Amino acid sequence: MNYLKKLTAVFLLCILLACCGNDTKKVSTDVMNSTQNIKNVKELADEASSMQENMSKLQKIDHLTKEQWQSWLPETLYNLPITSSQINFLPGLGSASATYSVGNKRIRVMVIDGAGEKGANAVGAYRASSKIEYNDEGNWGSTKTVKIDNHNAKLSDLKNGKYSVSMFYNERFAVDIETHELPGEALEQIIEQLNLNELKNL
Repeated sequence: MNYLKKLTAVFLLCILLACCGNDTKKVSTDVMNSTQNIKNVKELADEASSMQENMSKLQKIDHLTKEQWQSWLPETLYNLPITSSQINFLPGLGSASATYSVGNKRIRVMVIDGAGEKGANAVGAYRASSKIEYNDEGNWGSTKTVKIDNHNAKLSDLKNGKYSVSMFYNERFAVDIETHELPGEALEQIIEQLNLNELKNL
């Protein structure tokens, strides 16, 4: 059956090429573009299926408790002490946010647990963003995709002393980190000190 389908496709292509004369090159290009579009549609369908599967899986598990978040949240980051924190700030949603600061130097961290129905929906934008390759630059700064612990992360340099990283970590956690008046190199150390990998073991 597959052989007949392939033979029919080749036969139709030959007819098209024969009929088009000088437009042979254009037809060939159109066929190639159509093939690529079919491939892209298939890839998008596969991605959509994978994202739906991830969402269904997360809906069935419990989000982290207040005690678990507290056991993970660092007291200092990049030698800056924690100055404020908030845990599970919305009912039914596992989450933690914290600010670390000294003077104008500041780090803001927010992590949302994708577990549970609300959590699975809340991390949707991060799940989708993890499939996009960013490479934008302008007067405002730049945004690009980088690898952090084998995860795609969106890194922005806003040229005003502010950097931000967002990612979908371990197919479960939405992570946002912002720094103010700290060098870009600080991000690597901050992420290492956060020990995000520990979250999946809580």
